[in-house]
Amino acid sequence: MFKRILAAVDGTDLAEEVLETAIAISKRFDSDVHVVHAVHEGVLAGLLKGDDEDDGTVMGPYGPVETAEADDAGSVVRRMREHAEMHGTEITVHTPEGSPGEEIVRVAVEVHADLIVLGAHEKSLVRRLLVGSVSGYVIENGSVSTLIVKPEP
Repeated sequence: MFKRILAAVDGTDLAEEVLETAIAISKRFDSDVHVVHAVHEGVLAGLLKGDDEDDGTVMGPYGPVETAEADDAGSVVRRMREHAEMHGTEITVHTPEGSPGEEIVRVAVEVHADLIVLGAHEKSLVRRLLVGSVSGYVIENGSVSTLIVKPEP
């Protein structure tokens, strides 16, 4: 039923849950797993960042003292590869630049995905009105089934 699954991940802890869900489905259907992490550098990129994502900067009394790289594309990809390896699954990773929703839909078409798995974060009404929802965009514009993974309460 599902031969190619696309797991859309970001820099949050929910990314592992999304990938685990995609891997579980892939094992059931003997599917290939593709992972997409879109890097958005546009004007509204700061607004697109989740409430649970910080910028990785630790402030000291005289300014930044260290910069964590937990959310940069390379770190996210490394985490996803390690997580997949831990589950004995090979993944193909895509790191396009652009609007996350648009890039997820584009990569899904490019790899002929049968299913998109992505996470949904709680967002304020103002943020949803200003920048929308990546999961909402994918549901409306994607041409394949979409599975939404919500964070555990």
